[in-house]
Amino acid sequence: MQIDLNALANFVERTLDCSPDFEDDAFAFDFQDHRIYCERKRYCFDLHVGSEVLQIPRH
Repeated sequence: MQIDLNALANFVERTLDCSPDFEDDAFAFDFQDHRIYCERKRYCFDLHVGSEVLQIPRH
């Protein structure tokens, strides 16, 4: 996986809870040429990037 995890975490923090484009509890978005499936949980985002699942806390 060739993705900048710090940039992804910053994008998630700045965008996913603030943008009307990402209001659903499950959605997909493109980031650095990767298609990422996101599941919004109460305390975190589960990001499915290929076969990996990354958890990024929600603030």
